[in-house]
Amino acid sequence: MSTIMLRPYKTNTVTLSASFVDYYLPKARGEYVKVYITLLRYTQMGEDGVTTAFLAEILGLLETDVLKALTYWDEVGLLSMKTIDAYGNVSIEIKECQALVSPELPKKKTEMVSASEASSEPKPASSPVEDRSPLLHEISMLMGRPLSSSDAEKFLYFKEKYHFPEEVIILLVQHCVSKGKTSMRYIETVAISWDSQGIKTQELAQQNIRKHEDKWTNYRKVLTYLGISEKDIPKPQEDLLEKWFYTYGFTTEMILKACDISFNTLGKVEMGYINGILRAWLKDEIKTLEDLEKNERKPRKTAQKKTVKKDFTEREYDYDELERKLLGWDK
Repeated sequence: MSTIMLRPYKTNTVTLSASFVDYYLPKARGEYVKVYITLLRYTQMGEDGVTTAFLAEILGLLETDVLKALTYWDEVGLLSMKTIDAYGNVSIEIKECQALVSPELPKKKTEMVSASEASSEPKPASSPVEDRSPLLHEISMLMGRPLSSSDAEKFLYFKEKYHFPEEVIILLVQHCVSKGKTSMRYIETVAISWDSQGIKTQELAQQNIRKHEDKWTNYRKVLTYLGISEKDIPKPQEDLLEKWFYTYGFTTEMILKACDISFNTLGKVEMGYINGILRAWLKDEIKTLEDLEKNERKPRKTAQKKTVKKDFTEREYDYDELERKLLGWDK
């Protein structure tokens, strides 16, 4: 009898059940569906694992979107997610078959009330946020607090006034929360900025967030040197950083060099003094450390002493005659 060795066959198709399409797909956000189908593809291909960064890159999402998608599908029961180490690595198991036996999205634990309890006890009033829109419920979860009526109205105003899709509003809130800014004043300022820039789609919002993160990567290096927290930086200092990097066009290396000079000269790092240094370098067209070194090697011009032109005739005195007069010897 001969043994037949079978080699793994990697199918070129992704199998989705009709139940998933009928019951789960309509209720899930678009980016969540993208993450789930991609995970299903790599699972069916026999891949050992993928990173959240890889999924975010190929799907055009943020890593936070990928993690939120995993959490969502774990909650509804289509996959099981378990943390496997202290570095945030997780194990994912697709559990579609078990979940689709009874294809209904499970309610959250706090909402699970038996029929007997519902009949015997009055139903607690749901929050105004959940009554209005699932969008507001998700925003409330992101911000970690219930939304007041005025907060809820403000987010709905963003949707109506600025014509932001719900995905864009969610990204806007995620972006602000990631910076530790959850006040409505700050969020509204960002919303106004996005509207003025024409950021109306999910793709443009993600591009803007990436650009912002790249900018703050540079800012953080300088702020760390200055001993200032990103969350605590005042607006005038933030404007100075904007000027140094994007108006003057200096690199992080040159700005940190100016910080060194400020410390060595004043014994402290003074942003106003640093600004003066950079402004002088800009005037002298000093853009690199090599330019600065060449400039320091230039011979310094010595100030020439100016001769004062005399416009009067000096008197000439007979000092011997003056002495005789003072001593009374001329008498």
